[in-house]
Amino acid sequence: MSEAHGRGGSQRRGLIPPVFHNDTVQAVGRRLVGIDDLGERRVTEVRTDEHGVIAVGMLPDDTPFAVSNVCRHQFGKLGRGIVTDDGCLQCPWHRAEFDVTDGSMRSGPKGVVFGFPPYSAAVTAVGRIATLSTYAVEVRDGFIWLTG
Repeated sequence: MSEAHGRGGSQRRGLIPPVFHNDTVQAVGRRLVGIDDLGERRVTEVRTDEHGVIAVGMLPDDTPFAVSNVCRHQFGKLGRGIVTDDGCLQCPWHRAEFDVTDGSMRSGPKGVVFGFPPYSAAVTAVGRIATLSTYAVEVRDGFIWLTG
């Protein structure tokens, strides 16, 4: 296993991708998750009635975000990733990074096999076209809420 470092800590990566929704937070109506419940990764999976399971978190500048939860590379669950110091959402499996403001992939997968530059560039190009869905959110009373 390898270590991934991001804001406030590290996470462990296994050989099998995180493709199932385990331990999701249940939204209460449009109230998604408490800011204090995000932990050091600053992102979590939230199950909503309206959008299914989405990745919800906070950027280092305290801007909230909500995006679709599936990495465009090999379907890892982004809500189990980390928010990097430069404000990207990093996939927990191969470390592809996403811009949560527009859903585009900023950098493709990394690692021995998936980090092969031509492959990573091709995945990144697809990730810029097949972007993540983004959802309008705001912080209110210590929680992240859907607004749109």
